[in-house]
Amino acid sequence: MSTEFDDIALQIEAGLAGKNSSVSMGFQKLNKYIGIRKKILTLVFGATGSGKSSLVYDAWILNTFDWWIERKKATQVKVKPILFSFERSKIYTKTKWLSRRIFKDQGVLIPIGKILGWWEDNRLTKDEHDMVLMYEDYINELMEYVTVIEGAQNPTGPYRYMKAYAEKHGKIEQVSEHYSIYHPNNENEVVVPIIDHIGLTKLERDYKTKKESIDKLTEYAQGWRDYYGYSPVFVAQITRELGSVQYQKMTEFEPTIDQIKESGAPGEAADVVMSIFDPIRYNTNDAGGYEARKFMNPETGEKPFRSIKIVKNTYGADGIRCGCVMHGPSGLFKELPKKDDVTENTYKQVISGAYYV
Repeated sequence: MSTEFDDIALQIEAGLAGKNSSVSMGFQKLNKYIGIRKKILTLVFGATGSGKSSLVYDAWILNTFDWWIERKKATQVKVKPILFSFERSKIYTKTKWLSRRIFKDQGVLIPIGKILGWWEDNRLTKDEHDMVLMYEDYINELMEYVTVIEGAQNPTGPYRYMKAYAEKHGKIEQVSEHYSIYHPNNENEVVVPIIDHIGLTKLERDYKTKKESIDKLTEYAQGWRDYYGYSPVFVAQITRELGSVQYQKMTEFEPTIDQIKESGAPGEAADVVMSIFDPIRYNTNDAGGYEARKFMNPETGEKPFRSIKIVKNTYGADGIRCGCVMHGPSGLFKELPKKDDVTENTYKQVISGAYYV
């Protein structure tokens, strides 16, 4: 007769066999505390323009794709990101991913606008055009790896899509009249539905407020996690109160979970909550101790420093900060050394762009 401990023992054996290992997010410090694994609901929040979408794309889509490409002959584990892009078009998103990859590999920045011919006086050169064409296979394979669904929807849209996906890629065992179990066809697939961002969720029929729709979407995401074993990621914006006089008088502050717009339900339901913050934008100091202003580009005014914080972590430590820099034109993130290990050369490399490649 099985006991309650048997379930734990089974997972211990799976862990010893390497079946419970998390997939790398591409950030050494964050991987120590969270990583990407099954049955985790994550909320990432920040101010407009802080880079929260780029961070999620880097950590849950692009870095996991690189991880899988390097190990696909040696591992059975694979992440399946499904991006519900409520805010950005698919063509612009994948073109920016192309720009990011070229910059990461070649150290050459070809902005999305130049790739798509937005400016008459700044078209692609022949060498740049040839370089872009070199990445045809990369983009084709990436877009097989991730599914991108563009356009804002009400909660029913993602719910129906994920239900259909689950039914196609698994089966339901009816154990009793009121109890069933979902069995995925591939136990090693980590399915990651991403909602970017929840503030653009459309109203459900008969709902009167945005909060009601976000709460319903959160309820569905909990079901994806608890029943199907998926790992949803929500992207959320904070209110504008960080720009108020009250905060400007403080020498040091950062966003809190209570400042998420529209609804507190996603933060309450999430297993992991992360914030991303640009302290220079709000004329404050970095709470982690980095000298954020030294990373600024004096010619362009670009402010690449970002502080990432694990605000909530149900299964581990929270309050952990990770200093990063973000290359704005490509959306590429890179972790910084510990604050005491940052040198003048680090600042120079970040400003020149060499630090990212």
